[in-house]
Amino acid sequence: MRLAMFTHSVQENGLGRAFCLWLLARELNWDVEIVAPQSGDPWLPLGEEQAFLSTFVSDPVGAAERSDLLLALKPWPGSFDLALKAGRAAGRPVTLDVDDPDWESVYGWNHARVLEGFIRRSLRGDFPVQAYRLRWQASRNVPVLVSNPSLQRWYPGANVIPHVRRLRPAGDIHSRTSRIEVAFVGSVRPHKGVELLREAVEDAGDMRLTITDDPPSSARPNENWTGITSLAVGLELVNHADIVAIPSLPWIYGYQLPVKLIDAMLAGRAIVASDLPPIRWALGGTGVLVQPGDVDSLTGALQKLRDPAERTRLGLMARARALSVFTVASVAPAFAAVLSSVL
Repeated sequence: MRLAMFTHSVQENGLGRAFCLWLLARELNWDVEIVAPQSGDPWLPLGEEQAFLSTFVSDPVGAAERSDLLLALKPWPGSFDLALKAGRAAGRPVTLDVDDPDWESVYGWNHARVLEGFIRRSLRGDFPVQAYRLRWQASRNVPVLVSNPSLQRWYPGANVIPHVRRLRPAGDIHSRTSRIEVAFVGSVRPHKGVELLREAVEDAGDMRLTITDDPPSSARPNENWTGITSLAVGLELVNHADIVAIPSLPWIYGYQLPVKLIDAMLAGRAIVASDLPPIRWALGGTGVLVQPGDVDSLTGALQKLRDPAERTRLGLMARARALSVFTVASVAPAFAAVLSSVL
């Protein structure tokens, strides 16, 4: 198989999804080119993945002509429209991958919200006709992959191909009974619940919190702000943590599957996470779920995991599930079957 993937940006975290799909294609010994804008530095966590970055090209039609199949990442201008145009020119089939509901978060997720979003953005001078047209085509004319079953709410019948990671050893043995290390690996955004996590760690007592973003003026003595890190450094932080926390809030991005959850599972960490549909599905009963946005629930869950035996039990279960569901080797056959069926 010769595969061309189209991404609208190299600087945003959507590049992480391209990396996952590239890992799958490489496992299958497929030839891959990634059509991407040739401006700006790549998203920092993947800045050291030279084999991946070396596949980037800037000629959509040329990549299409060299490929058997085109795969657009996100139903956005700059990726999906280029893939459709290049596919028509080269006579190649096109499919679409959707890794989170960011279209719905911008434009709405039912008819009333779509109309409201269209009017609101048009009044701002941002005329979204092209984006609406692409989303309409995505739902009717093109085979779709999604990163988790919850996204089938908007893309009925789509095939689920989850985020994947390379196989790697488990992290540290769970032995600490004091100065418990809690990690949040990722950038700080309003929907991620980091402020609630900071409060919960403070309330839990005798815990330290590491966050991979720049420190705010309100940074506490028990917090370690590392700045944005590479993928390799982020994985090391996860490996050494006692608890990984994913306190996502319950809005439209609650239908996103955070790949950092898979990193934590594969490392055998004890995980505290919000009870949201993709997270519940991914954990499969191997972590502690809490009411989204409830700081008391989050604090209680952190305190429960002071016990190293409980952390070990959950960590072993989480790693076993990750090995069967989220590694490159476990997902590659399904990826091959889905794209071969498009051909």
